[in-house]
Amino acid sequence: MPIVIENLSYTYMKKTPYEKKALDGVTFTIEDGDTFGIIGATGSGKSTLIQHLNALIRVTEGKIVVNGMNLSEKKLDLKRLRSTVGMVFQYPEYQLFEETVEKDIAFGLKNIGVAEAEIADRVREAAELCGLDFEEVKSRSPFELSGGQMRRAAIAGVIAMRPEILVFDEPTAGLDPRGRAELLSLIRKLKDSCSKTIIMVSHNMDEIAAMCNRVAVLDEGRLAACDAPRKLFFDETMLSSLGLDVPTAVKLANLLKKRGVELRPAMTPPAFAEAFWEYYIEARR
Repeated sequence: MPIVIENLSYTYMKKTPYEKKALDGVTFTIEDGDTFGIIGATGSGKSTLIQHLNALIRVTEGKIVVNGMNLSEKKLDLKRLRSTVGMVFQYPEYQLFEETVEKDIAFGLKNIGVAEAEIADRVREAAELCGLDFEEVKSRSPFELSGGQMRRAAIAGVIAMRPEILVFDEPTAGLDPRGRAELLSLIRKLKDSCSKTIIMVSHNMDEIAAMCNRVAVLDEGRLAACDAPRKLFFDETMLSSLGLDVPTAVKLANLLKKRGVELRPAMTPPAFAEAFWEYYIEARR
């Protein structure tokens, strides 16, 4: 079932001198199977929005329905919701705390009362799905792992809950190019194997263009646009007015266009290279 957000507003420190409206009448729908991007300048409301999706912030104005669960209800089943919506925050490795990797991955499962035998199976499954050698890391302290392994262990703790929806807040923050590529590959793998709907918050337009089939743009708490990347990312004027960049491939194509070289539309580096090669072959005829 889709995620339906209707007229969602949220104000921090309401009725105080420090009152701040973080969201203002936001409405859009995330369909089953979407890889959905959320972009916007710092302070646009992205983090506030996604924290509503598993009730870390409760709905006070407007409405959110997630897989048939109305998040406005006072008697909301939080255990069910948080098993449905997995949240991977920026730098998730900072949330590791248990003595061993195995215990850390199992923590959420124990909290919701999963049987011990099932916990063992799900912990191993999640670790291996996230690219960890379970036998090699299970008894080690998570703080003995490499940075990439720590992030994978933290993600495994979320995956072990078998969420239908996975939310990533700046998933590649702090990673080098190889680490970013590996993490994005992992997200694709998780979508294919366990969580059919992925939501990504990112400042990296290249990642959003490569990964997402739909994108919402927030501006000062309001929804500025919601569309397919191929429609949003070729509107450089609109994105620039919101303090956002376009993907590198689009930027290069726009620079070439000013010099009389017009390529077919391309949002990603591989697509740009292919479009440039086609132009080159055609120009030599």
